Amino acid sequence: MYKFSDLQYKETDYQSLAKMILDLTEKAKKADSPSSLEEVLKIYDTEMEEVGYNYTLSYIHSSLDSSDSFWQEALQKESKGNAMLDTTPLLKAILENKYFSSLEEKYGPVLRDKLNKSISTGSKAQNERAEEGDLVSKYQREKAMVRINYKGKELSEGEVIPLFESPIREERIQSRKAVAKAFLEKKELFGSMLERLVFLRDTIAKENGFSNYLEYMDINYSRIGYGEKEMDAFVSEVKEYVVPVLSHIFEETRKRLGLEEMTVADISLMFVDGNAKPSGGADVLKEAAKKMYKALSPEMEAFFTGMLDSHSIDVDFSPNKVSGMGFCTDLKKGMYPFVFGNLDGTSWDVTVFTHEVGHAWQSYASDQNLDLTLFREMPLDAVEIPSKTMELFSYPFAEEFFGKDGDKFRFAHFRNAVKEIVAYTSVHELNTWIYTHVGASFDEINEKWMEIQSSYYPNVSYGEMEEEEKKGAGLLRNMGIFMFPRYLISYVFSEMCAIDLFMEYLKDKDKALDSYNRLCRVGGSKSYPEILSAAGLEPSYNKGRVKNVMEKVKAYLENN
Repeated sequence: MYKFSDLQYKETDYQSLAKMILDLTEKAKKADSPSSLEEVLKIYDTEMEEVGYNYTLSYIHSSLDSSDSFWQEALQKESKGNAMLDTTPLLKAILENKYFSSLEEKYGPVLRDKLNKSISTGSKAQNERAEEGDLVSKYQREKAMVRINYKGKELSEGEVIPLFESPIREERIQSRKAVAKAFLEKKELFGSMLERLVFLRDTIAKENGFSNYLEYMDINYSRIGYGEKEMDAFVSEVKEYVVPVLSHIFEETRKRLGLEEMTVADISLMFVDGNAKPSGGADVLKEAAKKMYKALSPEMEAFFTGMLDSHSIDVDFSPNKVSGMGFCTDLKKGMYPFVFGNLDGTSWDVTVFTHEVGHAWQSYASDQNLDLTLFREMPLDAVEIPSKTMELFSYPFAEEFFGKDGDKFRFAHFRNAVKEIVAYTSVHELNTWIYTHVGASFDEINEKWMEIQSSYYPNVSYGEMEEEEKKGAGLLRNMGIFMFPRYLISYVFSEMCAIDLFMEYLKDKDKALDSYNRLCRVGGSKSYPEILSAAGLEPSYNKGRVKNVMEKVKAYLENN
């Protein structure tokens, strides 16, 4: 069994790779049989897997320590090389070969969609794409290295965030103010970065023939057969059916905490005596997860054991890791996925842990079931279903993670799922505005952000944080705006499906797990609706879907 720390990085030779792509292009044009064309496709797939490995390894290491200059430079080189690599002629040659129809018969129509997507979104504006990648990496690095002066100590963001849940209200307020102050000191830097990112993204979209960045990202995220019209309708349904439920949750919380009003400083706390706390750190989480996956299935137990044995999980706290974020990424080449987190001692630790292992399981299950790397990654609107569902599947094992706080965790987590639906939808609405108002200043974007927020949180005030929020403190910390534009709506779509699978799990565990694993094994080999159909689900943007799911949510909340 390999160990992650032993994996070797070799800087990608993009000049040689570009020459190889040209050679493959000629072979694709001359391919005189289905097998010879398929050979070209497989060589391309293998080479891109190698490129992905080098980029991913540098991304993981640079995330584990944002102060490590070697890995920051390696990531910058890999990111730039990736952005500048033009595979369009090769992909066009494969598509235009008369034997491509034979490949479609073998791999399905989604093959054409994936190749067309790569052509339409990545053939032009390479310099802008490279600069965008650099800026995103810089934002993550700078955010991780922000230091907050709190009670005379210089702390990382991850060290202060747990105080947002303090049962002592003054501590909640002062910790938020300290974080806000530290980020507002970076306003000129971060604000100009966001303005530049918006310009670059708009340029990339228009250079590639799209009217705006919204259309570009819909194709980039494999939103085929649906787009802005469906998402706008979905946002309206969230406002109609989910916002009232969240408002009810906040009102219940206000009463439970004995507050006169709910403010931004109070929304992270659920209980007067404090939120659920994990029973321990990384080792405790891993031991609890062992029991969970052993109980779920022998296959999951073996998979999780392999993750541990290969040291493919690093969730220990570090002040040099970015806080408030976990990720799972796929090294491919027959290796286990890698799970990243940054423990802060809150229930978020367990949520991130189970969420990212859900991603890892899907990646692993797809890898065992599919030949081409091209098909292993799900469309982004489906990729969060395995992770959000795994969070909910952890409920029967809450005591393993939290001890006596198991009930507290279940109570708060489900309500926080509703909160996430609203939060991520509000970010989506702001992103929609940003990329249809290119050229807006950071302050103008923040003004719109506060306006949007008021429509999603009608019974929550800014309270003591109003001055800081008006200056943009919250927006400066929002990674969904800087790093993941147009992506967070995928979490919302996925949460709807995860809730359906969880409700099935409560009735029939084995049936729900079977549906879940069918979805995971499909990976990205089918279209979004087909992937959902494999698990007995339907697209979240379908009319009436939000109302239906929220009826289930309300029934669950009444009894839990």
